[in-house]
Amino acid sequence: MDDDRASGGKPAAPPEPRGTAAAPFRRLLVPLDGSRLAEAVLGPAARLADAYGATIVLLHVIERNAAPQVHGEPHLTATAESEAYLAGVAARLSSAGRDVRSHTHDVPVGDVARSIAAHAEEHGVDLTLLCTHGEGGLAEALWGSIAQQVVQRSTRPVLLVRAGLGPRAAAAGAGPDFAPESIMVPLDGTAVAESAIPPAASLAARLGAELRLVLVVGTVATIPAGEMPAATFLPRAARELLDAEERQAAGYLEGLASGLRAAAIPAAAEVRRGDAATELASDAAEHADGLVVIATHGRAGLQAVWNRSVADRLLRRTAAPVLLVPIVE
Repeated sequence: MDDDRASGGKPAAPPEPRGTAAAPFRRLLVPLDGSRLAEAVLGPAARLADAYGATIVLLHVIERNAAPQVHGEPHLTATAESEAYLAGVAARLSSAGRDVRSHTHDVPVGDVARSIAAHAEEHGVDLTLLCTHGEGGLAEALWGSIAQQVVQRSTRPVLLVRAGLGPRAAAAGAGPDFAPESIMVPLDGTAVAESAIPPAASLAARLGAELRLVLVVGTVATIPAGEMPAATFLPRAARELLDAEERQAAGYLEGLASGLRAAAIPAAAEVRRGDAATELASDAAEHADGLVVIATHGRAGLQAVWNRSVADRLLRRTAAPVLLVPIVE
């Protein structure tokens, strides 16, 4: 079907908090395949819709030559069953007064990810929410699935939510709870990485969370010799350089955090030492961060902030949802 089917009434959107430059999330795209695993995104979608007064657009793309099952459940391959399924999900979400629309792309496609990215552009969405799954966690899903392909092709932010339903969510049929008390923004000192701060600040203000800015400075043991020859030949000098970098990083982060606090957004700054992926994952776990917000570079995934191996290891060890904010040149 080409027309959206609407359900529910849209609540009045609250004003955007002072000091947040990012455009608010007013239109959310939620691709679903009919499985309960994919419905893991419904809880976060509902929470964000409530926080921003946003419209939720439920999407099902009929896949050409689709397998009969997806995640052990029947795959939606017919227009009528897809529309009926989306209507049921919309009814659950709109019962709280949310504006929910549903759309079935009923012309079978061979590239579901491309279709999802195209619908994000066509519907003017501000955020696409995708479920990730697999034994490898977020990393496996990001680098080898539809989620990865959507991230690479989309110019819109993408929120990756780990599959799995909590007991309350399962009873309500709305996916896991999404109420982050702290939001981590990994930084590397570049303007590209800082691009994650405005949307993260907006989310922190809307969700009542603390924003945590984290930067990892290496140690002599973690810096590859090719990147810092002194680490091999002059270890004492290398340690002094890294200690100076740590002091500079602390001042840099505190400057950013002070600006956020001046805008009435709770913010903290932390510098850690060691391997970037290990320290960021440990930091997120120690603080029980409910969301990680990372800037990405155009269609190159996470390579703007760290190389793929670091990002892959970070995502593999992070249980929290991850919001990828693309920087399009």
